[in-house]
Amino acid sequence: MYIVALYQDPMHGKRIIISGNDIGMSLVPKELSISDPILLRHILCLIIVIHNVFYMILCCRQLKLCKEYKAPPPEMEGVMSQEAFEASKEKQLHYSYLELFNLIVDTIYSCLDLYLCILAHIWKLTVNWYGHTNHVWLNVTFMTLFSTYLVFRMLPSLFYEKLVLDPKYNVDPEKSPPLVGLICAMAFYVVFLQIGIIPLTTILMSIVRMSVWYFVLIAWLVLVLVFLLMLVTVGIFGVPCLGKSRLLKDSDMNERLRLVLIQFKFPGRVYLVHTFHVGRPTAWVMGCFCCLRLDIHDNLKLHRGLDANDLQSGQVGAGLNDEQLPAFVAHQLAHWKLWHVRKTLAMINLSLLLYLVLFGLCYKWQTLYLAAGFTKFYPSIVGFWLVYKYLMPVYYTINAWIVFFFLRHFEYAADAYVVRRGYGVPMRAALLKLFADDYEFPYVDHCYLMWHRFRPSILQRILNLQRLEQNRRVSIVSLI
Repeated sequence: MYIVALYQDPMHGKRIIISGNDIGMSLVPKELSISDPILLRHILCLIIVIHNVFYMILCCRQLKLCKEYKAPPPEMEGVMSQEAFEASKEKQLHYSYLELFNLIVDTIYSCLDLYLCILAHIWKLTVNWYGHTNHVWLNVTFMTLFSTYLVFRMLPSLFYEKLVLDPKYNVDPEKSPPLVGLICAMAFYVVFLQIGIIPLTTILMSIVRMSVWYFVLIAWLVLVLVFLLMLVTVGIFGVPCLGKSRLLKDSDMNERLRLVLIQFKFPGRVYLVHTFHVGRPTAWVMGCFCCLRLDIHDNLKLHRGLDANDLQSGQVGAGLNDEQLPAFVAHQLAHWKLWHVRKTLAMINLSLLLYLVLFGLCYKWQTLYLAAGFTKFYPSIVGFWLVYKYLMPVYYTINAWIVFFFLRHFEYAADAYVVRRGYGVPMRAALLKLFADDYEFPYVDHCYLMWHRFRPSILQRILNLQRLEQNRRVSIVSLI
């Protein structure tokens, strides 16, 4: 019904007028009840402030740690020079200060959106422009203006990064796009974004007309089916956008790599992916059941498996040798053997289900819209933003800690598995070599890591591998 109405002439019809009273910019609640929109507005802003201040504290902890350390860790002696350490430190400081600034700006914008009723003003402007059209066109126009407003909210961050941080931390202008280019790209992005606004808004409005619990169930089932379909698809075709895949036969593998596949009894196919660009070197197991495959990116191999004369100067010496590569592949096969991919998908789908249930409980809450400055006549589509932005931060924080904790545990478990198989020493060497190929700041604050990294840092994994290898040797000696 909505899709049919979408193609009607938006300039014909009875003019719509916003009726009813809104709370405006009132600050004093009439009653101390959660049903009072003014009090709820204060509570929503308090949630945003507490959430963002918490992440600001984490950023400050990481910044303090960055400034404390003056040299690379002893475990990376001979791998990371002092110059490389300083460069990685400046990069981390740049990133952390930008993140801190974005949190401050987001806090200000989020509170002003409620106290100044900015979303309600965009809605009034929409109704004034398209007062003769139906509710679908009003929502589409509102989303067009609102999405443009969200894009332009990024300007302070852009100016701060280009005018303050880049000169301070000596960012190479040739490796970073200019300010004028980014502003032009933002203008293009605003135009390009509108291509998806009309169909997405129409679909969402069609969905929310049904019972909210039907919506929760259908949305979750669709997401589960999409995940399963993606799992089967990548198992058959891989990820073509990353590069061209070539099936590896036994004759194309060295003896150590064949031994790893035999030890782990890997039943799938093995492919070498010739990446279109030099991205992060990795290998992974994709798919499920009969559609299982192991993809090894060519930049994971030493010299990308080519002669040094055929490579650019920056690619010479990069990658893992014939002893380190099988250990890294063994780590990825350990993830498959321990069912980590399936456990991760189960966690993600459970988190989505819980989020949708919470969304279903909050979306129809009229006081939420009144707290944002709307009357009882408001754009249906804005509820997605209000619930996501103001009611869910507590859920995101708790959920991120739980999911990231298990993902980091999976990395440690896979490392422990390969150590038991005798690949501890080459795995440690592989991590050091990959770190040497692409430096990052080696130190990470423990609290910062819990909410920002789904993998342990390289230094943490190296120390853990050393400990596991020592325990393994002690066990072998005690058995002898």
